Amino acid sequence: MRRDRILPHLRAVNRIALALAQAIVAIALLSGFGWVVKHRTKGDLNLGVANAWVDGLSGFPDRFQQSVEAVQTLPQTFVPTPDDWSPINRLDEDVWALTAHSNEQSGRTFRLQNLRDGQVEHTWRTPESMAFKPHWRAHNPLMLEERSLVSFVTNRSPLFRLDSTSALVWRQDSLSFHHAMNLDADGMLWVCAQQWEQGGRHVAYRGRYRMGDKTVHFLDNSVAQIDPSDGRILQVISMADILRENDLGHLVLRSGDPQDPLHLNDVEPALHRSLHFEEGDLFLSFRNLQAVLQYRPSTREVVRTIQGPLAAQHDVDILNDSTLVIFNNATQENFGRYTSNKDKYPISKDQAELAQWHSELTHFNLRTGAFTSPFQALMAKEGIMTFTEGLQDMLPSGAAFVEEQNSGVLWVLNEDGVLYKDVMASHHPGHHHLPNWTRIVNLHD
Repeated sequence: MRRDRILPHLRAVNRIALALAQAIVAIALLSGFGWVVKHRTKGDLNLGVANAWVDGLSGFPDRFQQSVEAVQTLPQTFVPTPDDWSPINRLDEDVWALTAHSNEQSGRTFRLQNLRDGQVEHTWRTPESMAFKPHWRAHNPLMLEERSLVSFVTNRSPLFRLDSTSALVWRQDSLSFHHAMNLDADGMLWVCAQQWEQGGRHVAYRGRYRMGDKTVHFLDNSVAQIDPSDGRILQVISMADILRENDLGHLVLRSGDPQDPLHLNDVEPALHRSLHFEEGDLFLSFRNLQAVLQYRPSTREVVRTIQGPLAAQHDVDILNDSTLVIFNNATQENFGRYTSNKDKYPISKDQAELAQWHSELTHFNLRTGAFTSPFQALMAKEGIMTFTEGLQDMLPSGAAFVEEQNSGVLWVLNEDGVLYKDVMASHHPGHHHLPNWTRIVNLHD
């Protein structure tokens, strides 16, 4: 009988019989495997070379579940490492980097490490008395005399100091700290901060402005001056107060984020006097104002407002008596997303293209007001781009250390190309540490 003439009900019977037979075979195999595993567990069955295969196969579900749980619960302080990751190290000068990252004991580790050869000069670990949630980040560590160290838990507290043996010297919990801190000429700390709400330990909308009959409440930022010997707060200066007192309140209207129009992300004190700044002046970087302010605490005066080809910039440094270096993220506050999904237009078939933006190290000349980007072509070629955070440190040789924060890649660049490119390996396979505002240290100072 031809196959295509088999009656439908007979075909169904054949399929049922086949499926039943397959199920019986599968059950028999599973039963046999279960019997083998049972007696392997009891220790009364030796299969010779097959022992490792059976033991490994029987334990696979547990290991798979553990792997899934580990990936699912991995905090965002770890970054997936690309499968084709290839580091570069052509350094011929010492580059001592002070780093911060999570450790296997759920605490935080700080290392002073030479990027040139991997040598670790000193290590600090937060004491067990300091509890960290998995996603909390210890930020922008700063080394003081006798190998003591100051850091903070970003966007919360405490700011804390450890001695050279990692013992806690003091902690300061009266403010919420974030982004960056630096020393002034008198050895006092200046830290980006937000003030807790009165009677509570939470940040609230402290700023307010009006537009016609509309009232907008926004997050204020502050800078705090702190004595590093004991953690005592010497003064706290509100950024909203600075704008109001200097008739610069209109700057908040330029921000694309009405609830967080300032977003202070660096405070850089001037350590000496020059033709363009006084000792004690503070250069303040505001991501959402797209501006850097030169502020003089002694007179509460904004000496200069620096605006130009800056977009969501971070980390302003004083390079010399007449030049600033600014990490220019070159991105929008909303990462280029549409602010309202309901009003999207279709993509035109006739495109007018401007550019492909990459992060830049922007130099600003305080004398002429000119902006330049000496590593622009190289950073574009290497695709260096971080939408948030990011920093630079200029090395004595003229090379630039760059932290591409979002990807977790650390770079050293000079006019000849890439001298260093690597990540901080972590204890989670396939992942590296998210950098937390690495600081370059000159051990000869």
